[in-house]
Amino acid sequence: MVCGTFTRTKVPAADVQNVIDAYKENDPPPTSVISKADGAGTFTVVATWPDCPANTTHSLAGSKAR
Repeated sequence: MVCGTFTRTKVPAADVQNVIDAYKENDPPPTSVISKADGAGTFTVVATWPDCPANTTHSLAGSKAR
């Protein structure tokens, strides 16, 4: 089960769209994916799914986003 928020930092500009696409290929897809320049020539990408139920941990195990 994918739930919660995942953040990737220092993503090179050339790889941002690939990271976003990989997050979106999950089942279920995230409710949102945003990217923001971090001022160092790289980007931070944040993918958000619904909150995790109580007593669970979130994981992208088996995910296409790595």
